[in-house]
Amino acid sequence: MKLRFFTIFSLFILLTATKCEDDTPTYTEPEIKDRTEQYLQVEKDSIQEFLQTHRYTLDAQYNVEIDTLDDPTTQTSIWDDPNLQTIQVTDQEVEDLVYELYYIPFTTGTQNQINKYDRILTSYKGYTLDLNIFDAAIDDLPAWFYLDGTIDAWKEVLPFFKDGTYTPNDDGTVTFSGYGAGFMITPSGLAYYNIPKSGIPAYSPLIFTFKTFLDDKDNDNDNVPNMAEDIDQDGDPTNDDTDEDNIPNFFDDDDDNDGVKTIDEDTNGDGDPTNDDSDGDGIPNYLDEDTH
Repeated sequence: MKLRFFTIFSLFILLTATKCEDDTPTYTEPEIKDRTEQYLQVEKDSIQEFLQTHRYTLDAQYNVEIDTLDDPTTQTSIWDDPNLQTIQVTDQEVEDLVYELYYIPFTTGTQNQINKYDRILTSYKGYTLDLNIFDAAIDDLPAWFYLDGTIDAWKEVLPFFKDGTYTPNDDGTVTFSGYGAGFMITPSGLAYYNIPKSGIPAYSPLIFTFKTFLDDKDNDNDNVPNMAEDIDQDGDPTNDDTDEDNIPNFFDDDDDNDGVKTIDEDTNGDGDPTNDDSDGDGIPNYLDEDTH
């Protein structure tokens, strides 16, 4: 009995000691590489090589299939597509580094021009250069995004597109039409750079195909369009915060923090709070904390 007890006790000590060892996986942040060297010496060539060695096909709904170029005599590479566009984008950290951001507008859309501060309803697929899909939103279940909260490449490309319209169906679904659709390929410096994401290694150029179904120009639903909330008119509504509550006006449904929502300070009831000034001081009620 004593031997058995000693054996069990020894086993318990061994297991306890083993358990005390730190077996938590360690995360090592990828080396932060020089942004200019990473783009000019690595990614620029790999992006252009991809465009030169791949092609795409479209169906009537602008669904895209990307494939390798099998026969250059009968197939057109993405690089040689006459619709391929290039945007010159300056890096936000290195002012003399300029990226080439490529995109193709399959159709630009028919309705509202997208602004980078808008909220958009989109379907999309995201690929790495080996054509592994790391993320997607299908046409039947599109996703809303605040465009200003996406990667820089999206903020640069999508304002070249418009949204479309939709028709409700009897079964509760909707049919979209007249929307924009396109393709883009971006260097990592306009995406996640050295930060790995699920399915995306660090320093990965990315490919997106996308459709721009709807564009919402009133993020806080207060009947004041996003760009009308750019009070200082510098083209950037993110730095306009009338009540200084750290919420930009275009996300704040009570812009003057007077306890009355902006949409309810539309005294004349015409659907536009910007033209109501009850005390005649030149400040619309919705921005005037002493007027409701």
